Amino acid sequence: MATITKTYQTTSTHEAQHSGSAIDNLIEKLKFNHFALISMAILVGSCLGGIAAMYVFMNGAPFWQFALGLSVSMANLIACISQASTKWVVRLFGLSLLVNAILVLANLI
Repeated sequence: MATITKTYQTTSTHEAQHSGSAIDNLIEKLKFNHFALISMAILVGSCLGGIAAMYVFMNGAPFWQFALGLSVSMANLIACISQASTKWVVRLFGLSLLVNAILVLANLI
């Protein structure tokens, strides 16, 4: 007769907070709300990508700026729709926010 045993390793919250970088700790906290994170990333990422595209076209900026904003927005959407890991969703969402915010600010004037 075979027995199945499970071993559990417990760590205190103090140890878990200091085990990695700040972004890794944030990702660990967001794993619980993975699907909420996905829906928020789709909504905010799409809206900001559309706003960035509008400002790029209104300013008559080069096409590469539109292609850059579109690329990072689509990468964010692909990661969300394909239900990638929380690490990928958070990092691509942050990249999308950063690039599109820079495009909006650069073409605002």
